[in-house]
Amino acid sequence: MVRVKICGITNEKDINLCVNYGADALGFVVEYPVPVPWNLDINRANDLMKEVPPFVSKVCVVGDEYEKVIKIASLLRPDVIQLHGNEPLEETERLISEIKSLKIKTIKAIRFSVKTNKPVSQIQDPLKLCNILKDMGVDAILLDATSSSMPAGTGKKIDWEIASQIRDSISIPIILAGGLNPENVLKAISQVKPYAVDVISGVESEKGKKDEKKLKDFILKAKGYG
Repeated sequence: MVRVKICGITNEKDINLCVNYGADALGFVVEYPVPVPWNLDINRANDLMKEVPPFVSKVCVVGDEYEKVIKIASLLRPDVIQLHGNEPLEETERLISEIKSLKIKTIKAIRFSVKTNKPVSQIQDPLKLCNILKDMGVDAILLDATSSSMPAGTGKKIDWEIASQIRDSISIPIILAGGLNPENVLKAISQVKPYAVDVISGVESEKGKKDEKKLKDFILKAKGYG
């Protein structure tokens, strides 16, 4: 069964909705270096994460600043740190090693430009980039879309054919994000066959607030009940 991560959690009500409908993981955007509607300071993130019950994974979505990322990991002790910024490869390797020493798993996002369909990275070949990250010891790779105005949550799809090629070529879990919603999630899963799907803006009524019907439909469809 495909796992489901709901990202951009900002309030207790949305935690309860996600849990009740069967989400496997909740994403909390913590002190992200670019202003986004889902950003939380570390204290608010800590308070919200305490509301997450056992068996639902807590994921901190962070980016760019090495010292801040390590501080967030050390203080919040989530199940997973998701590196979702422009971290250079050398710094990514250091972060993965340091985070692993804290017994926390790591996800690294590969973000594809909505204009070019190319990764925003030092390495433009996505297959080569994924294998480099695998060799660094990352636990999973997330494929997402990015634009000049939004580092994530663009509502734009990535190329699912490229995502399928990545899935076929690499042994670690692939998480599909970027433009997913209740209307297209089944098609995305059928084509890409990812380990998990990740959604943020596609299940919202407004930025930072989840829509109950969209959330329920997305989770149940992704898990094969809808």
